[in-house]
Amino acid sequence: MADRRRYCYVSGLGLGAPALEDLCAQGRPPGLVVSYPAEFAHRSGYLDFEALARQYDVPHLRAADLDTEEVRRALAEHGVDLLVVAGWSQPVPVPLVSSLTLGGVALHPAPLPVGRGWAPIPWTILRGMRSSAVTLYHLGGEPGTGDIVDQAWFDVAPDATATALYERVGQLQSELLVRHLDGLLAGTAPRRPQSGHGSVWPRRRPSDGQLDLTAAGGDVDRMVRALADPYPGAFAMFGGARITLCAGRLTDRIPGGAPGQVVAVGQGRRWGVACGDGTVFVPEALRVDEGVRADPASLPMFRPGAFFDEPSPYMLEGTRRSPAPGAVPAARGAAESPQETEPAPAAEGEPAVEPAPDPGAVTGDPSPADQR
Repeated sequence: MADRRRYCYVSGLGLGAPALEDLCAQGRPPGLVVSYPAEFAHRSGYLDFEALARQYDVPHLRAADLDTEEVRRALAEHGVDLLVVAGWSQPVPVPLVSSLTLGGVALHPAPLPVGRGWAPIPWTILRGMRSSAVTLYHLGGEPGTGDIVDQAWFDVAPDATATALYERVGQLQSELLVRHLDGLLAGTAPRRPQSGHGSVWPRRRPSDGQLDLTAAGGDVDRMVRALADPYPGAFAMFGGARITLCAGRLTDRIPGGAPGQVVAVGQGRRWGVACGDGTVFVPEALRVDEGVRADPASLPMFRPGAFFDEPSPYMLEGTRRSPAPGAVPAARGAAESPQETEPAPAAEGEPAVEPAPDPGAVTGDPSPADQR
C-alpha cells in the first residue's frame, strides 16, 4: 500500500534541496512540490524549486502560505496523503495536516525538545554547542512538540560556520527522509513523545547582527561565523557605511589598539580590527553596504588608526538581551535547562534567521532567520 500513497514536499530553501534530489533520483518522487514564490527571494537561503521539479517531472506549486484554497485543491488533485516540510517559515495549519490520511512530518535542525523556535543553525554556533541534531518529527498540536520519528546527531567543530552547518544539515535531512519515507507512507514509522525540558530559541532580527567590538574577540568571531552565508552576515558601521564581515580569523599575535580600532596586520594593506580583550579580528572578505564581497586589503578607507563607529545602545539591545553566546548544552540527548520565553514558530523546516522586516511565522531556521 505504501507505494500507492503520495506525499507533498514543502520547502522554500536550498536546505531542502538535497533530500528532494535524492528521493527523486531513487525513483521515490513526491506527488507535488510546494515552494516559495519569487517575491520571497530576499530571504536567506531561498531557492526556486522549479528547475528541480521540471528535471524530475514533478508537479510544482508556488505558494506564500499553505493556508489557502489553492494549496488544498492541489493536495486533493494530486492525491496527497502525507505532508513533508523541510524548510518553511510560514505556519503549517493544523487543520490542513489533520485533513491528510497520514498527517504531516517536519524536519528541524535542533535536538528537540531543545531548540524549538527560530534560527537553529545560527543559535547552534552562538551558543557554542559541541553537538546538535536534525529532528524528524510529526506535525500537529503545539509547534515543535510532536512525536519524534528519528534524530541524526552530528558534532559541531569549534570553528564551524553557518555555511558548513547549512550544508551538513541538508545532507542529514536527506538521510533521515530516505531512511523513513517508506515507513511514513505505510503508517509504520517510529514515533516517541518528546521528553526532557524543552527550550525555545528566540527569533533573531537583522539588527541583532550588529557587532559589539568592545566584546571579547571570541564573541566577535562567533557572531561572524554564525551569520555567514546564507545568512546576511555580522556587521559594524564605519564612517556611516555598513560593513558586513563575511569571513575572517581571530588572532592574539598582533598588537591590538583600542576596541574598534583598525590595526595593520602585515605587509600591504592587510588590516584587522581590535576587540575588547586585545585580540584582533582579521577580515578575509567583506561587503560595503549592499555591495558584493570584496578583499578587505583592496579598500583604502580602512587605514590603521581609524575607528569603526560606536554602535548605539538601541542597536545592541536585542543582542544583549538574548541568551549569552558560549553556553554549552547538556550531554547529548539531554535538554538544556533554560526555557526561553518567546513563543515557538508555527511549524518547522528551517527558515532563514532573521525575519526581515515582517517575520511571518516560522519553521525552524529561514531559522537561515529570515534575513535579507
